[in-house]
Amino acid sequence: MPTLPPLSRPSRLERDPDRRRIGGVCSGIARYFGLDVSLVRLIFLISIFFSFSFTFWLYLILWMVLPARGTELSWRMRRKARRLSRLFDSALARARHPLLQSKLSDTEALVQSLLPQLDVSGSQPPALIAVRKAALEELPALLNHYLELPESYAASHRLDDGKTPEQQLIAELGALEQSLRQVTLEAYSERFARTTGNLEELREQFDDDPAAAIRVRLEALRGRVAGRVDPEAEARIASIADSLLAALDRLLRTAHESDPMLYDVRRIALEYLPEAVEHYLALPPDLARSEPMLHGKTAQSVLHEQLDILDQSLRQMLNSLYRDDAQALAVHARFLKEKFARSQADWTR
Repeated sequence: MPTLPPLSRPSRLERDPDRRRIGGVCSGIARYFGLDVSLVRLIFLISIFFSFSFTFWLYLILWMVLPARGTELSWRMRRKARRLSRLFDSALARARHPLLQSKLSDTEALVQSLLPQLDVSGSQPPALIAVRKAALEELPALLNHYLELPESYAASHRLDDGKTPEQQLIAELGALEQSLRQVTLEAYSERFARTTGNLEELREQFDDDPAAAIRVRLEALRGRVAGRVDPEAEARIASIADSLLAALDRLLRTAHESDPMLYDVRRIALEYLPEAVEHYLALPPDLARSEPMLHGKTAQSVLHEQLDILDQSLRQMLNSLYRDDAQALAVHARFLKEKFARSQADWTR
């Protein structure tokens, strides 16, 4: 049976408007690194006494740069999510049992991952409707009931079934977690199936067009050098890419797979050209343009020489292919002329 990847910390750093005091920067940092939000706020507060201007500008920049968490949700769902987040925080703060702490963290992460699906208006699958009711109605009521109990009573008092309220909450969260995982797994499997279908279409496209993989690599290379090399080198790389695709198209239609010329074209496209460009891009731009490095030449001039060699070699290769095509065309023309000239003589007898 397929399983979900393990729950982990948020994949990106975001402001957390649900627990904000000003802009949600400190709460977002605390959530990302798994720290207590009060500790992060204390660190920012202490840093003010050492460098007020630095702390002020750092906070302001982070406020402007970091995206807000949950902005894709409707305001009604964000309000419910904020309320639920506060309940989870309160429950985690008073939970004594390690298993309860783990269940609370896992359940919160699952609910947060499902919020965009639960926020969809209109008709929904019955399973999602049931999960929506459990996560947004029954779960808050369950946590509220737990928080209303005295802390010692929740941890030690035995109920009729012999369990403490904390143990009862663990069982309830376990059942809810199983339902949430099932719905999350179904959504995950559906997205995976769509992705697999797209990849299958891409594979079929590559099978139909043997040059597609090299064309994609060359387009990526042209995008990578845009604005990072001088205009002359950029134009030369574009010319080489065009020559490579023209030669490849011609050779794939007529040449055998073991043809040395086809081998050379592939090596230029997949090794020689990308390696020359990557070695150049690895250098600092100012150093590459102005600092003599090899035999008194700059890296830029060396790149130009390498591109010239590749460009000239491909042009000679294309000229050779075109001459072969022209010669084959001439031979075929003579064949047709001789054949139909003889046929015409036979017809006039």
